[in-house]
Amino acid sequence: MKRKILASGPAMASVLLAALAGNARAEGGSTNFIGLGVGAVPVYEGSREYRALPVPLINYESGNFFISPRAGLPAMGLKMDLAPDWTTGAFVGMALGRKADDSDLTKGLEDIDFHGTYGAFIEWSPGRYSLMAAYRQAAHSGYGGTLDLRATYTAWQDSRNRVTLGANTQWANDDAMQTWFGVTTSQAARSRAGLETYSPSSGFKSVALFGTWAHRIDTHWSAVTTLGVNTLVGDARDSPLTERKTNVFANVGVIYAF
Repeated sequence: MKRKILASGPAMASVLLAALAGNARAEGGSTNFIGLGVGAVPVYEGSREYRALPVPLINYESGNFFISPRAGLPAMGLKMDLAPDWTTGAFVGMALGRKADDSDLTKGLEDIDFHGTYGAFIEWSPGRYSLMAAYRQAAHSGYGGTLDLRATYTAWQDSRNRVTLGANTQWANDDAMQTWFGVTTSQAARSRAGLETYSPSSGFKSVALFGTWAHRIDTHWSAVTTLGVNTLVGDARDSPLTERKTNVFANVGVIYAF
């Protein structure tokens, strides 16, 4: 297990944070909460190496202003109701990167820096169902943009427990695919693993399935657990950086609702 903090792919970060936040909000009995989880995720999407990652859990809403997970790490922005069960908004936030020296296969490649992001989302939440689309653009030149499509369903709930099942897919443009899964000529020449040049195209890159269990301990405290599987597809699946086409991810956390 890696000890240094680096990033798994943004798809798994998005799924894990959003799944936990949605269940924690429902079980905590309040719109606003703060907490912390510990996740087990691959070093990056497609890596065979895993590491532990602290996962901040926060959701705060005041009028149209919000702080919550939106297509990645917690972000802040403005939202508005379009119609019953329909919400849209814009956000700014941060995204994790990737340290080349923390994985044998990526040694010799450039680091992917911790960077700012901005984007927009639209969500439909009728009863037990929720459908969401969110586009996130990296503020760092050349890092590209990604589109998340996610569906969740509350499969079971009682006065203290809530179980949610979900699916997520992520589309990435040319720059995002090249950043995470491409290998340039100069990178191939420096690669300690002898990687070959690879230029992926835009397209869907991953599909994830996950389940989340939230348990309300008392009026303010809740425990949340997520378990999921993420599979690479398309050009991401064929990348020389991909050691495992399918990764599992998990998280356990505690939140305080206020």
